[in-house]
Amino acid sequence: MTYSQRLTQASSSDISYLEYQIGAAEDELKQAKRQQSIYESELNQLRTSLEDDSSSISLRDTDRELKLQKQIADVKSRMEAIRTQLVQLQDDMEKLAD
Repeated sequence: MTYSQRLTQASSSDISYLEYQIGAAEDELKQAKRQQSIYESELNQLRTSLEDDSSSISLRDTDRELKLQKQIADVKSRMEAIRTQLVQLQDDMEKLAD
């Protein structure tokens, strides 16, 4: 096998690996978006129920609200990290294509 053939085969392998990593990151981002949506829905439901019955707001309700806010913030942070990773993977893919 010539050097050029080995280089082409290695490059093809690298591209396949990057394509896999990009797909995995995109799937992870979709999952994080779904999770964020769930947390936001739960938070909206909790806030609506608290507004409807404001006389009985308990410490447990407040703790639940804070926990949901933290979970949303954590998911947003994770999504940003995934987006950064995707940009890097796509840049790496472009470099290999050149």
